[in-house]
Amino acid sequence: MNPVFFKLVLAVVLMFFVFFAMNVSAYEIDNNLCKCDNCEDCTKALENRACSVVQLTRSLDESVMGKSDMSCIVNPAFGSGKTFDCNNYKIERCPTCGQDEKSYAVYLRDKKNMIIKNCNFVNFRIGVNIYSSSDIKLTNNKFSNGYEGIYIKEGTKCALENNIIENMELTGIHLLNSNENFIGNNDLTGIVGNRATAIFLEKSDKNLIKNNNANNRKERGIFLKESNNNALLGNSVNECNVGIHIEYSSGNNISENKASKCLDSSVFLIHSSKNIISKNKANSNKKYGMRVSQSHQNLISENEIRNNAFSYGLYIDYSSDNNISKNLITSNRIGIYSIGSKNFISENKVCRNKDYDFDSSNWMKSAGDNNYCDISDRWNDEDASGCTNKCKCESDDECGDDEMCENAKCKKLTCDKIYRHKCVECLNNSDCSKSEKCENNKCILKKGFCKDDTDCKDDEKCENNKCVQLECPGNEKIENHACVKVTEEENETTNETIIANDTGERKKEPKEEPQNLLPLILIAIIVIIVLYFLFRRKKTKTKDNSVKGKEDKIKEVKGEKI
Repeated sequence: MNPVFFKLVLAVVLMFFVFFAMNVSAYEIDNNLCKCDNCEDCTKALENRACSVVQLTRSLDESVMGKSDMSCIVNPAFGSGKTFDCNNYKIERCPTCGQDEKSYAVYLRDKKNMIIKNCNFVNFRIGVNIYSSSDIKLTNNKFSNGYEGIYIKEGTKCALENNIIENMELTGIHLLNSNENFIGNNDLTGIVGNRATAIFLEKSDKNLIKNNNANNRKERGIFLKESNNNALLGNSVNECNVGIHIEYSSGNNISENKASKCLDSSVFLIHSSKNIISKNKANSNKKYGMRVSQSHQNLISENEIRNNAFSYGLYIDYSSDNNISKNLITSNRIGIYSIGSKNFISENKVCRNKDYDFDSSNWMKSAGDNNYCDISDRWNDEDASGCTNKCKCESDDECGDDEMCENAKCKKLTCDKIYRHKCVECLNNSDCSKSEKCENNKCILKKGFCKDDTDCKDDEKCENNKCVQLECPGNEKIENHACVKVTEEENETTNETIIANDTGERKKEPKEEPQNLLPLILIAIIVIIVLYFLFRRKKTKTKDNSVKGKEDKIKEVKGEKI
């Protein structure tokens, strides 16, 4: 073969294999489901129009990703409309690589209608970074050890649901210039630290923040800054420095949240107006139940503000034209304190506060009616001296934790264990004996334990608080959880019964069924048929050979004659 031609053929073959290797994907494709096992292939799969769902098949850590990789999924082309499912596997950046500013587990820009789910992102500066995108859903993911868990800038109609976010230096969820998003049912209790905020909305409007758990020590549970017309509903932000912080924001609905045991306050409004603060629990804080500072025209209604025993229930400074109505403000050091403010205050129950129910150096033009209080400190309802009504309770909830409402007065309970204003037997298992557990505030026996024989089965007795199986001799029977002797009459009756049963069992013994010979008969028939055909074939062959021999002899005779 011509050497030049051979080299040319070899080059073409090599180019073919290189082209084939470049175009054959390292990820599996099965219909619209694609499976990948590293960041690069997962990104390529998301870029493949044939993949509508991309699924991770193993955990990725430093041994797979190396130390140089800063991000994993980086803005895949044609990613809109796709689902990335980590299958509960972990994507973990090396712990010694530091928090590079461009370290993202997932980065999406200008994308629509994507889902990121079942992922566990570790050691990224930002877990998921979404920019200028819409209808992105993050669900059932876990974020840990970073700067921010989820960051959305200029995002709309995104949904962040059922995620766990912990150990972030700054923010769990951060929205900037992002509108009409949903943040619901996320667990942010692991966001801790003096700088950390669980949920931060910055210049973001018309978002719904609902049923999130942001308890535990942090600077703020939820922080709204220059953000308007948002709804914060049913969130739990206990034990923070400030539970809910609203700053330079208006038109927000903050309702039915639990924000207690905070170092500063449950709800803090500053430079914010026309917000609704309703039906929240602001109890047992170190400084303030709620604080309203330089904020105007807010509705503060039907809140429970209790047991801020060392400070103020509702503290109002330099704030005017607020409607403060139908709140329960009790068992604080001072109920309502006002400085430099003019507000409408009506139908509140401000009772049993330690120093004052109402307190101000100058009530200015504040007015109201139908309030309940005992120590008014120069506060006068319209057409009344002091409050219109003296303090009385209508339910236990209006009393202190260790009190109950009786005859319209809060009565102190003297028992050791109190739950929801009632004396109870136990609060937890440690209040009961080892053989018992606390259930519905009552000590009940654990399974297998007993106080007496009646707690055991008929054939058991109670010994050392445990049910023990009874074993009686042959001449005794079990009766009332004990062994008792059998009488002669009972013994004779028992023997007769045994004999009768034995006879009955013998009568009922099934007859031995004849062995089924049908399979053997069928096999014999088949063998006979096979042998018959073999014998017949042999006989036919012998006959044919005999006839042929005769014909040969005839031919030989004829030949002789010729």
